Amino acid sequence: MKELVPDHQGMILVLMFIVGNTLVFPLGGLAGPDIWLAFLTATVLALPIILAMARVRSLMQGSTFFVGFERVLGKWPSRILAFLYGGFAWRLACYVVSDVSNFIQTVALPTTPPVVIATFLALLMLWAAKEGVEVLARFAVMVGKVVLAVLAIIFVLLLSQVDLGEFQPVLYNGFKPVLRGAFQILDFPFLETVVLFWVFDCFGRRVSPYKVFLPGFLAASLVLLIMVSTSLAVVGADRYALYYYPVWTAVGRINVSTFLTRLEAIVGVTFAIGSFVKMAVALLAASRCFAYAFGFSDYRFVVTPLAMGVIAGSRWFITTVLEVDQSAVETHSPDEIMFQVVIPLVVWAFAELKAKNGKANGSSQAGGGEEV
Repeated sequence: MKELVPDHQGMILVLMFIVGNTLVFPLGGLAGPDIWLAFLTATVLALPIILAMARVRSLMQGSTFFVGFERVLGKWPSRILAFLYGGFAWRLACYVVSDVSNFIQTVALPTTPPVVIATFLALLMLWAAKEGVEVLARFAVMVGKVVLAVLAIIFVLLLSQVDLGEFQPVLYNGFKPVLRGAFQILDFPFLETVVLFWVFDCFGRRVSPYKVFLPGFLAASLVLLIMVSTSLAVVGADRYALYYYPVWTAVGRINVSTFLTRLEAIVGVTFAIGSFVKMAVALLAASRCFAYAFGFSDYRFVVTPLAMGVIAGSRWFITTVLEVDQSAVETHSPDEIMFQVVIPLVVWAFAELKAKNGKANGSSQAGGGEEV
């Protein structure tokens, strides 16, 4: 059965996936006061990958994802890639669950074992992934309005604490820190969007992938740019990268006539909601990929064992809040470059060649028919 997501719902799902578990971390901290330049640079560098994914999906118009993918690469290469990306998506789900469980333990429930929180999160995302991408997209639209409204209010309340002098002088240390910060942001969260490539089953029109991926990515980039830059201007450029959760720290400074204070909890809830969407999408992508790789038509029976595996995986990959912070701010590792950059570009090149050859064969057949 085809799972069709309307363009506007798909766009919000992309937005929520990117914002997801990234909001509280010191994104692009290596750029220092030039963090806004790092965000702009990362956005420009990520656009070719986003457009390549949208182009490949548009070339599959008229068929479900895996049918179209086989048409581009062939049966066995498609299944091998699906298996590899299934592992990549499952690991991402483990990272997100670990991020959230360590965050909750650090700021709210210090005596609660992280495995208990991880189990609760795994049960939630298990239910969401089994409902499918259509339900997830509708849920993202519903909570996305709340999240964006909350972030807008927090931004307004933080304006009184902002010191624009924290952004001066521009490029004092040259462009190298900007590039390092941009690569941080590319790795987490911009190019994690490749996971969404495997989630959407089909689109309504040929232009739909562009209307889903591009606006969703640009909107998420803008939201993160505003919130991260505001947080840096509040806590200071020299301290921004030192905090585990700089946005949380910045919001803690809001004090409106001693009436509106201690608003960090709102950021925590927003972070948890966005993270839930992201972990559910990652689990759904992993389930779809593994089911297809092993030749099963339905992915839902794979969701439960993968979700249970996430509980253990969230403790294997990351065990402390320091490791969470390091995983959020590290630059590209070789496997991430392969999954987030190299393979998407190779698939796009194959798709273009396939489409070009298909047009050439169609033209030659039409010419032969006229001669007869």
